[in-house]
Amino acid sequence: MAIKNCNKKLDIGFLLWYHVDMIKHIKTSEQLNNKYLLEECNECLELFHALSDKTRQEIVKIFADIKEVCVTDIAKKFTLSRPTISHHLNLMKRSKLLNSRKEGKEIYYSLNKDYIIKLFSSILDSIKRSE
Repeated sequence: MAIKNCNKKLDIGFLLWYHVDMIKHIKTSEQLNNKYLLEECNECLELFHALSDKTRQEIVKIFADIKEVCVTDIAKKFTLSRPTISHHLNLMKRSKLLNSRKEGKEIYYSLNKDYIIKLFSSILDSIKRSE
């Protein structure tokens, strides 16, 4: 997938690798004085970790067609157990990739689009600044 407004065509895999590599460099350099930068780096790492698993990638794809989905309906799309799916969803929620709300005994999840867009915009800005 090409990224708009970049001088180079990058795919998402390269973007993730590039930013994680940059984060490792920042964390090991003296640039840690900037608290905001460190927090942003940690958020990126958590988000990328949440997206690193194939099952979680498939869960994200479900939200392309459906705005909000309950755990039961997500679990039906996989051969994994409901507790395993719940584990993946909780990890995705902790990384701010998903929002959740409880209705009765059921938990409904949706993509946290505002957060994702903000974070990826920040990533693109940092890549542009480094060119």
